[in-house]
Amino acid sequence: MLQATTRLSHPEAIEVMHRFQQDHPEFITVDSATGPWRMVIPAGSFMVRSEEDHLSVHAEGVDAIGLSYLKLIFVDHIREYLEEDIEFVWSGDETDTKEPPFFRQITVVWSKRLTRSMQRVRFAVPDLELLQHTELHVRLLLPPKDRTPVWPWMTASGGMAWPQGDDALLARIYTLRSVDLVAGEVEIDFVLHACDAPSAGAWSMLCQPGDVAGMLGPSGHIPTASGRLLLIGDETALPAIARACEALPEDADCEILIEVNGPEDEMDLGWPVNWLHRNGAPAGTTSLLADAVRAREPSEDLYVWAGVEFGAFKDIRKHVRSVWNLPRKQHSVVAYWRSGSAGDVPEESHHKKKA
Repeated sequence: MLQATTRLSHPEAIEVMHRFQQDHPEFITVDSATGPWRMVIPAGSFMVRSEEDHLSVHAEGVDAIGLSYLKLIFVDHIREYLEEDIEFVWSGDETDTKEPPFFRQITVVWSKRLTRSMQRVRFAVPDLELLQHTELHVRLLLPPKDRTPVWPWMTASGGMAWPQGDDALLARIYTLRSVDLVAGEVEIDFVLHACDAPSAGAWSMLCQPGDVAGMLGPSGHIPTASGRLLLIGDETALPAIARACEALPEDADCEILIEVNGPEDEMDLGWPVNWLHRNGAPAGTTSLLADAVRAREPSEDLYVWAGVEFGAFKDIRKHVRSVWNLPRKQHSVVAYWRSGSAGDVPEESHHKKKA
């Protein structure tokens, strides 16, 4: 295990640690009003203890990637809660790391159309076997055309710094549709949108073998459940649902709801799917998925996973939590995109004060 330590000296330090734990009870536990706080994830763990005038932080990563993830998770959350870019001084392993260990410059192998609304690109990834290849999501970084790429770097505080101005990157979160460790290659599916602004979908149609991009990650687990499983999504969630289907045992109790424009946008997932058709309505404007969820009944062993547009996300999550009363450990409902917005949907702000 690799180890690193730092300290947090701030009047609101204990308050923000409690908010951190309350937002992520599935990962973080706390013993008392003054800690200690423990977080355990596959990448490693950290312990935060209350000292006389500060909080001491001890992180242990399974490797360099894991330790970097732990630092980044801690620093980003604390800065967001405090609404300050406070600096941290780390001691221990990997303190001089500049290039993120979870970054790779990747190269286009080929690009091809799958359906009217989906393009697939295959990338060569150096040292792919060192990454957490069983996880789902990566942040794809597209450099400006005809410029030498400038990639993000780790700061001394453990956070990330990003190129600005003419070197700014187009960054989007995508699902790894497939991972070929033998070839050292991955495939990513891109939903194609009608849009005038620069987009990753447009890039996927125009890219050529040999073009380069950046990749951060991966992270995020494939949805599984020992009991009943309900998978919900639109086109943007198709790759994640497909990965989940490939991991299901033959006797799994799984129902799948997917919204697409029409039959021509359906794909064979190797598992029965309830396809919901918009029939020409713009994506993100229907209540098809939320209505389908409301028409179903929960069970004690139900696990719900959903990747949808922001409006559907709010409706589905409200129903799952307030009507079905499913505990957090039995659902993961996220917004993959937001109608009218070109970028990723940010995680709900951590730093909003609790009412």
